[in-house]
Amino acid sequence: MKISQILAKQSETKLTQAKKLVFRELEEVESKGNYVAYVDEGNDSYDVNIQLDKDVIVAHSCDCGRRDSYCIHQIAILLMLSSEKKSPSATKKNTKPANGKKVKESEQLLLMLGQEVLASWLLELFKSNKDIELQFLLKFGKNKHEYQETDVAKILKDAVASVVGKRKKIEASEVKKIVQIWEKALEPFWEYLALNIGNEKIIDLFLAVYNTVLDLEYSVFYTGTRFRKFIETGNSKIAGIIAHVDSDIQWVALTNSYWDKMWSEQNSQGGMLELFIQIYQSSTTERKRLLADKIEDLITSLLEGRYHMSVAVDSFFLEVLLEHNMFEDNADYFVPRQWEAKYNLKLIEAIRDHDPNKAIDYCNRVIAGNVNPTYNDPFLEILEDIYTDSGNFSKLASIKMEKFSSAPNIADYVFIMDHSNDEELNKKFRTKTLSMLRNNMGYAGYDELYFRILEYEKNYKKMLEVIDYRISPAVLLKFWKYLYALDKLRFLRALAANVQIDYRTDPSDLEQLILKIMENYESDVIKLFFKPDSWSSHQRTFKAMVYSRLEDRR
Repeated sequence: MKISQILAKQSETKLTQAKKLVFRELEEVESKGNYVAYVDEGNDSYDVNIQLDKDVIVAHSCDCGRRDSYCIHQIAILLMLSSEKKSPSATKKNTKPANGKKVKESEQLLLMLGQEVLASWLLELFKSNKDIELQFLLKFGKNKHEYQETDVAKILKDAVASVVGKRKKIEASEVKKIVQIWEKALEPFWEYLALNIGNEKIIDLFLAVYNTVLDLEYSVFYTGTRFRKFIETGNSKIAGIIAHVDSDIQWVALTNSYWDKMWSEQNSQGGMLELFIQIYQSSTTERKRLLADKIEDLITSLLEGRYHMSVAVDSFFLEVLLEHNMFEDNADYFVPRQWEAKYNLKLIEAIRDHDPNKAIDYCNRVIAGNVNPTYNDPFLEILEDIYTDSGNFSKLASIKMEKFSSAPNIADYVFIMDHSNDEELNKKFRTKTLSMLRNNMGYAGYDELYFRILEYEKNYKKMLEVIDYRISPAVLLKFWKYLYALDKLRFLRALAANVQIDYRTDPSDLEQLILKIMENYESDVIKLFFKPDSWSSHQRTFKAMVYSRLEDRR
């Protein structure tokens, strides 16, 4: 749709609001017709993107999150683009008088004013706009040939101060602005690191970034993940720089330095692990093996001292050793951790193939420590597999009994009753299971399972007694032969009194049930039991359906 058509559909109120907004850095980037800009609304700033094919809008977006097809921020940019279409002499970036084109009024003033006037105005601007002052310093200040840790920390802290001053509470838009300044301010810093990759000092410089951002995050109040994502991006950059070190000698020296710092007293098991993981993942297979050897050496010393790292560290160590087929030789170091299901499952799966007994012990330790029984299911499944493979049917029956309620089925029930040696426990299990099924007969499949258990016990009398409105026609058909053989008249009375039709009833099951009744009972008997009551004679009840079919046969 064309710009003019979109604007014509907007209300006067919306257009008025859009005209009052301030936008900055409207640019045509990457491809013709692709416009981006920042639009300010109060203290908030939003990224707007409009893509045009001539004057037709082919795509548009804004990060304000409003549900309007076109928010006021997009409308503000469309109004500007519309005026440019009408007057090509309006604002255009990089327009130069040398090309015979008109420039913006601001550019004309900039060329006309003297240096002293501009300098005076900028000084006043810097007083109330610290972020602009910082950008000015980063752009025109002296280029540093060498960075110190204090330099990096100052750049990051100054960026925060330029946006929020000394305030501790930061709005989301301000966090976004801070991170944008950080990204731009640290561009030469990353170049410096790449050029000085052989110097072990770069580890300390990056740690200055990490620690400063972390300290800032803990010292202010804000909601969001932008600071964390900034650190993650930094991790990726430094890991990429280290991965491109061609010299194995340099690479080993660099990673050794990082490894030693990671386990120093101040940084023990800290956030440095996140970077080390990325360094490992970015490395070649041969270099990964060197790092795996370092991990194995550390584990040996930890095992001797009976000391364990944090779950995050041990989880990474476990993954590395499994990748390089080094786990079995170091398995004694790893133990289950309370309430760490993901780590425990990975550990037990790794250990079960070469030491099933230890896997059983670990599963039981985890299960004993779980407060919520639903957390036990994956560990019960491991035990079930181990006992199945070993042929220990008595133990397998106890496991099936413990997980039965989460997925009840007749095969497991029969197995439990046939292989469990604890008669008292079996009796309690049977009572609990039948009670659970009876009380929840309305759930799909529970009525059939209840009847299957009674079939297994050959308790057909109980089967007939429990027929009520919750038993589906499909189940009555499956167990017809037992119920009919036990007491056919009592069974017919139960059918007439209890079969109900609702949205879950399969019409084909109803039809088969009616045919069974017609084939196995005399007409007079059917008429006696199925004659509709006065209140139901005109309703679509099972009684009425059977009686109507009887009338049709005359």
